[in-house]
Amino acid sequence: MEFISNQKSEALLVYIYDDIEKKATGDAGHWWLKKTLRLHAKKLEQTFNVKLIILNGEAKKNIFDLVKKYKITSLIWNRLYSQQSIRRDTEIKKFFKDSSIQVDTFNSHLLNEPWEVQNNSGQYFKVFTPFWRAAYKVYLNKKFSYKKNVFIKPLRHNQKTDLSFFDNKNWYEKFDKHWSPGEDAALKKIDTYISSDIDKYEVNRNRPDFDQTSRISPHLRFGEISPRVIIEKIQDSKKMNNSINTYLSEIGWREFSYSLLYYSEDLSNKPINPKFNKFPWRNSKKDFTIWTKGETGIPLVDAAMKQIYEEGWMHNRLRMVVGSFLVKNLLLNWTLGENYFHKSLLDYDEASNAAGWQWIAGCGADASPYFRVFNPVLQSEKFDPQAHFILKYIPQLKIFNSTKTIFEPYLDENLLKNLVKDKKYFNPIVDLKDSRNRALEAYQQTKS
Repeated sequence: MEFISNQKSEALLVYIYDDIEKKATGDAGHWWLKKTLRLHAKKLEQTFNVKLIILNGEAKKNIFDLVKKYKITSLIWNRLYSQQSIRRDTEIKKFFKDSSIQVDTFNSHLLNEPWEVQNNSGQYFKVFTPFWRAAYKVYLNKKFSYKKNVFIKPLRHNQKTDLSFFDNKNWYEKFDKHWSPGEDAALKKIDTYISSDIDKYEVNRNRPDFDQTSRISPHLRFGEISPRVIIEKIQDSKKMNNSINTYLSEIGWREFSYSLLYYSEDLSNKPINPKFNKFPWRNSKKDFTIWTKGETGIPLVDAAMKQIYEEGWMHNRLRMVVGSFLVKNLLLNWTLGENYFHKSLLDYDEASNAAGWQWIAGCGADASPYFRVFNPVLQSEKFDPQAHFILKYIPQLKIFNSTKTIFEPYLDENLLKNLVKDKKYFNPIVDLKDSRNRALEAYQQTKS
């Protein structure tokens, strides 16, 4: 979002959708972005009589045209942290400063700037726990002052806002059943969660059958609520306990991910651990497609993949389970999963998503050891013990007479055979034990 003004302190509010923004958003996220821009524009006009300008195309050219047309003397925007964004914004800042235009940039997306949190050697952290301990301390030591009821004096303009450049895809329609974008929805959601469920977060956060996480991530992703607001609301409402500290650590992981994004050349494609550059990944489009469709024959994996297809979101525990299955049991490159989530998640975040996949694959900072392979059957038994989550998305498995056979349909060969014959379910794509051993053998090649 740009905030640009002339010498009379009149301002234009501008959102520019360029190729970098398009790539950072992902396919499903464009549904959310279009909705939230429309809501934000309406709220600005009702509250401040300000008409939001929404432009499509190269950022520098669009800003230049507005500066020239409206005699703009000052530019203000909130910082982004990918290397592509930094290169773009640095070029824009230099160009306009050289043209005697004042340029100021600020942080609104994170608790701290990545460079504000360093270890004792003056380097960025590569281990999460000490990072978050230091980052939270840096944040708490800050003093914020807010100006309430700030009036933005609008600069009259004749720019028309047209959102037609966003795709309208048929599969977007199902998201309306599950989500309400916008700042007001975000504030209401976090208030309800803090008052009702946050004290149970530590116990319930791993249970997809309970569905008691805050689901605030898409709102954070699109700037409808900031991590600072979330923390302040928690501090105002609650006394700290283990559950709340665990919830805050998830905000900490988001901060950690942005630190990694800022200091990495290409977090979504290049492993932080260079030893994984020679990992012997398999190349199987067929297996990857089966994984994306939720047809692996492993019920928890398939149910999770159907959740992301239906809702544009997936429970965090299940992101780890399906990720482990892809990169370890199927031995397919983690970048395939990162890219699929990029396309499919409403809350796709270029930092958290890439850092999460590198963690799953064992090649990232403070990553899960590669030899830690999530067993989907054991995960089902522990976190979906009555198979409520699985049956929600794969109701045809109700014909099995126990949770054990729901978790492992191949234990009842006759029933599974009939399901497979009727194309209602599938034989397992791999043997869990054998594929785990194959993954561990492959891992040895990173040690040479």
